[in-house]
Amino acid sequence: MAEFSEESLKKIAEQKINYRYSLKIHLVGYILVNTLLLIINLFTINFDVSSINKLWVIYPVLGWFIGLCIHMVSYSLYAKGVYPMAKRGVIYHLTAFLTVMLFLVVINYATLPTYYWVLFPAIFWGIGLIAHIIVYNIYLTEKITKEGTTKSKKERAIEKELDKMKKKMNK
Repeated sequence: MAEFSEESLKKIAEQKINYRYSLKIHLVGYILVNTLLLIINLFTINFDVSSINKLWVIYPVLGWFIGLCIHMVSYSLYAKGVYPMAKRGVIYHLTAFLTVMLFLVVINYATLPTYYWVLFPAIFWGIGLIAHIIVYNIYLTEKITKEGTTKSKKERAIEKELDKMKKKMNK
């Protein structure tokens, strides 16, 4: 394991605190602003059977929730030390998919509850997400080799192929 200087550790701690405070500030802003929007929304609608369709506050709440989730994921990835960009990319895409699909389900229900148009983006974006995860697992997931080092499947396959080529050349 690599040793870190006192200065390097201080920079890492500072960045972690910056991410944490940024998350807390956005969370407080999210709660305050959306509470205010909910109060405004409730005071401006007439309560009757169709009042649920008049709760427009759900759209900014869910829209802003997407950004808040990305902040939470950024802090968590940094705090846990997830540095490979490919792994971060998979996690960000999964977070975006889940939060945006939640938003689209609500919009679908509010606009056309008898027609499930939300299935189209869910299926096609889901296929892309699955492909991303498969590619990540094939090429970039590292495993411990017999020698105790970590290498991806691609690196291990290259070494295996090199060994085969060397054996053929030595015959």
